Amino acid sequence: MLPRAFYKFGMAVVAAVTLAAGMAHAETIELVDKTKLNAKIIHYYDGVYTVEANGQTMKLPKEKIKSISFQLPPARPEFSTPEKTFERWRKALAEGAAEKAIDCYALIYQGMAAAQMGLDQGGMKKAQKEFEGTKFQIKESKTKGDTATLKVLRQKGDESDTGDIPFVRENGEWKMVLQLPPQ
Repeated sequence: MLPRAFYKFGMAVVAAVTLAAGMAHAETIELVDKTKLNAKIIHYYDGVYTVEANGQTMKLPKEKIKSISFQLPPARPEFSTPEKTFERWRKALAEGAAEKAIDCYALIYQGMAAAQMGLDQGGMKKAQKEFEGTKFQIKESKTKGDTATLKVLRQKGDESDTGDIPFVRENGEWKMVLQLPPQ
């Protein structure tokens, strides 16, 4: 259901999105002496963690660490239903906002989505032009557990087609599953 222009994405966009998302939360590291600190793990090599806590970088040997608890950020309201996610994706395409469009996909598909949009903004501009004048109408919504499907009518001029868009729930957020074009 995506236009051909979307099948040429770049990894630079998803790297920026992933980096920004990674900075939003920290891990809780408990040391063997029962000290706890909230820190962001920056690097691990040869048994030593490099972490950032309170604006300072420190090295912690794995032997001094009792446990690491990874904390997920809270679910965002704009992804609370498949319909809201789809609307965010549609608006992102209309605005040419690649990062917002990519964020609407399940994490496992974000790299592929970024690769399809193109490394430069040329890929997104082309897709934006293809979507210009396109209207979408959600015809049906089905949810079963952590999966959902929207049946969407796409109209542009005299052309129209209906397709199913699959979704999965990740960390309480509904995300689109990337559908690859037929080979």
